[in-house]
Amino acid sequence: MALFGREDQPPADTEGDAPLAEPSATYQTDEEIFPSARYSGMFASFHYSDFRLLWVGQLGWSGANWMEQVARNWLIWELTGSGVALGLVNLFRALPQLFMALPSGVVADRFNKKYVLMACQSVTMSSYVILTVLVFTNLIQVWHIYLFSFLMGISMVFNQPARNALIPSLVPKQNMMNAFALNQVAMNSMRVVAPGIAGLMIGFLSIKSAYFSAVVLFTIVIVATILLDAPRAKSVSKTRSASGQLKEGISYVVSNKNILVVMIVALAVFTFVMPYNTLMPMMADEVLDIGAQGFGLLLSLAGVGALIGGLTVASFNDIRHKGMLFLVSSLAYGFFVFLLGVSPHLGLGIVLPIIVMVFIGAAQAIFMTAGNVALLAQAPEELRGRVLSVYNLDRGLMPLGSMGGGGLADAFTATTALMVMGGTAALMIATVGALSPRIRRL
Repeated sequence: MALFGREDQPPADTEGDAPLAEPSATYQTDEEIFPSARYSGMFASFHYSDFRLLWVGQLGWSGANWMEQVARNWLIWELTGSGVALGLVNLFRALPQLFMALPSGVVADRFNKKYVLMACQSVTMSSYVILTVLVFTNLIQVWHIYLFSFLMGISMVFNQPARNALIPSLVPKQNMMNAFALNQVAMNSMRVVAPGIAGLMIGFLSIKSAYFSAVVLFTIVIVATILLDAPRAKSVSKTRSASGQLKEGISYVVSNKNILVVMIVALAVFTFVMPYNTLMPMMADEVLDIGAQGFGLLLSLAGVGALIGGLTVASFNDIRHKGMLFLVSSLAYGFFVFLLGVSPHLGLGIVLPIIVMVFIGAAQAIFMTAGNVALLAQAPEELRGRVLSVYNLDRGLMPLGSMGGGGLADAFTATTALMVMGGTAALMIATVGALSPRIRRL
């Protein structure tokens, strides 16, 4: 059956699935793991203790990440004054996604996910500490930032599939949408406050305070992960070779047309829309003239929108048409990034960019939640890590978007770059939505 075009029947969840090998591990059912009680409501997943710990860890990770991201981008801007340099530091951060995404999925499915998370967190914490020391001693150089951005990118590429594949093991299936939405809430609640605080720290104190705060916040992540005890995180087998497991995961994704169409939409978002963050220091400094404090404020406003979007999705324990939600949120994400580029030219000062940043954040949160749930609903438990790792290959193209956006901003303006990036993505997504009834029926 064609990936695009009209179809006589809506695709079933398993249509186009690759035949699976015999399960390599025995997985316990929801009834065996969870108590007979079933919970509903906006915070239903908080009834499960292991999910609460994972959520607290996500809260600390998000706070530290946003603190470090604001400090990193502003430091690069101060040291170089170059949009290309801003794109390059984000290139180093995202480059491991392109080369290590597939092996990271095998690791997530093959080993205890808790220990995978702990290993990743050790690398990130070490990088934070060393960068903080270099900043405090005034020995920091651009190549240091590039190097540790690359190392933290390696940590992130192995962390993402392990963490996301773990979530469905911590809550019953009926609460999976709620759990992923609350996971986005954890990420974005810190996104509301951390960039603004980091901007204020940089503006009124120094970059040193922002890096030190990132180290303190990341300590929460490590403690919460150590306390985590997820039974099904340990249900893994090594009876097949790693290469065999890798081939099995790729074969499954290639044969499942439902997954492929989701990945095509995500490709447009990760390549052209999500790198908009790279240009925000230029927007704040050169276009809007609001400095480091304003830069942090804009990112925090996107966090407000993301928090609203995440809580809205969390209020629905399940959504029938996940594909349509994914498609609409992706299209809105691209449109609002385009509008962000247009907004300074409309004569409304800072007002319109502020409003647009809120909508950008909401669209991103819904896109991330709906995308993960749409994929995991198609994947058997023993293949979740590998399916997510193939999906994360799309993230590997973010460096190209960052570099392209930075180059456009240097050659023209940051607003032009945002209009081109958001407009290109919106056009691609609208085309997929028009040509593929499949995604609208997931």
